[in-house]
Amino acid sequence: MDWHTVLLWLLKSVLFFFVFITACAYYTLAERKVAGYIQDRKGPNRAGPFGLLQPLADGIKFLTKEEIFPKNVNKVMYLIAPGISMTCAIMAWAVVPLGGSIVLPDWLSKEVGFSVLDLQIANPDTGILFLFAISSLSVYGIILAGWSSNNKYSLIGGIRSTAQMISYELPLGMSVAAIVILTGSLKLTDINDAQIGLWNIFKLPGFIAFSVFVVAMFAETNRLPFDLAEAESELVVGFHTEYGAFKFALFFIAEYMNMITMSCVVTILFFGGYHLPFGWLAGSPWQAWAGLGLFMIKVLFFAFLFMWVRWTLPRFRYDQLMTIGWKKMIPWAVANIVIASLYVGLDGFWKW
Repeated sequence: MDWHTVLLWLLKSVLFFFVFITACAYYTLAERKVAGYIQDRKGPNRAGPFGLLQPLADGIKFLTKEEIFPKNVNKVMYLIAPGISMTCAIMAWAVVPLGGSIVLPDWLSKEVGFSVLDLQIANPDTGILFLFAISSLSVYGIILAGWSSNNKYSLIGGIRSTAQMISYELPLGMSVAAIVILTGSLKLTDINDAQIGLWNIFKLPGFIAFSVFVVAMFAETNRLPFDLAEAESELVVGFHTEYGAFKFALFFIAEYMNMITMSCVVTILFFGGYHLPFGWLAGSPWQAWAGLGLFMIKVLFFAFLFMWVRWTLPRFRYDQLMTIGWKKMIPWAVANIVIASLYVGLDGFWKW
């Protein structure tokens, strides 16, 4: 491994981090604006033109607020918990492909030492497993935050959130298993490439998997109508009740990071990812850039869906939450694995 490769990884990591952090900051502004329009008000409009500097003002506020430690907290775990949530949210981006490969011009490739730039930090053969393994680790940040705060309401919120995330990780993972069966690979770029002719959403197993995945996606990210971790009337904002200033900001940003990550994943798994339909611009040097733009449009739609659902549907009761997960979604996900296996087997039989 030469220094050019190491430098490329470092540059891509810094660039991805900057882009996604900025996207998360303005995602919070977009949600407040959408909430305002749905509720017939303007939303943030004082900090800068049209309120565009509101994320900067919020960031300065979080950084300059006084750090307070409640009495008798476990300081080590209390400080580690938001770091776990933030780290898991950042690491999940490392395997998400935002586009194809950009071929650099000859003069630039001679200067930098490589000729092809992949719009992805890493592309492991088990990319989808890595993604969900890292995402599932974020539950440790939540349960540690609730336990270490020395607050019974926080502990109850952490336990409820943990039970919710574990319950919905099962149908989430099984819905992805059906896509892996259809594709025959755990590699995210292979799953993306397998949809060049027909998106997975238009296949029967893919449509069922999408229906299960979307519901589990909302529960996994603790968003309405499944935000039982933050039921204000019952739990005083749940597991991060005792967190303030920058420590709370880490939990807050991690939630929005996870929403963007899930929007990227659902685009790659079911909606063709960054590939252009009908072979448009095939072989053109602009193909990768156009694919990146199309990918962003799809991701923005699902990011908007998170906001739309939040201000449209009421919160479920906790027993309804568990009933949907264990008695409805898991049986459907298991049945869909069988359907996907039959789909692939019969397709191979007819080809034979």
